Amino acid sequence: MTNAYTQTLDPQYSTNHTLTFAGLIIWFCMVLWFSLTGSYIVPEGQPPLFLILSLLIPALTFAIAYNFSSSFKHYVLNLDIRTLILLHSWRMLGFGFLFIYAFNQLPLMFALPAGVGDAIAAIFATVIGITFIINKRGVKKKWISMWNSFGLMDFVIAVSIGLMTRTGNIGHLENTVASDAMAHFPLVMIPGFIVPFFLLTHIIIILQLRTRFKNSTLIKLD
Repeated sequence: MTNAYTQTLDPQYSTNHTLTFAGLIIWFCMVLWFSLTGSYIVPEGQPPLFLILSLLIPALTFAIAYNFSSSFKHYVLNLDIRTLILLHSWRMLGFGFLFIYAFNQLPLMFALPAGVGDAIAAIFATVIGITFIINKRGVKKKWISMWNSFGLMDFVIAVSIGLMTRTGNIGHLENTVASDAMAHFPLVMIPGFIVPFFLLTHIIIILQLRTRFKNSTLIKLD
């Protein structure tokens, strides 16, 4: 079964699009400011509260808007799923964690799974995006779902290992470099903004697969 897609261009949709874009700009600037002022840097043994809040607040804000604003919910469910997927092709840059490790700035325990996981997610996001273009029959829903689950799990694993390998934490091996560089600018922009942003796109894809494409086995967009 296919599910044709037509971009909604009503004024309410456009308003939500503008407000969402403005919100992203404000969010980015706030994280940038806190990054430059060293707010993410915490003494050994103290929890990284700013980092935790950077992950939780966007998700909580999105959940509130989605559940209490019907127009925002309509906007989210009508975003182009192809664009949401292809955005993840940028995650190939995560492979750079291995280059940073080579300069002894990150632990291999973090750099390897984070870098390789991001690269795999980016490759398959690109493949799915290209498939949408060349295969007029559409893309199998299960492949999108499997990729989305992998990409989401990759973030969970990377963030968890990143926290565990901070100086003094359980994953920080003696006489090895810690992941403290991830709390300093510019790397802190990754867990502070980029990861939460991409997590939201994963969540939106899940919502679309469970609602807009609920009864589809093939996803075809015009």
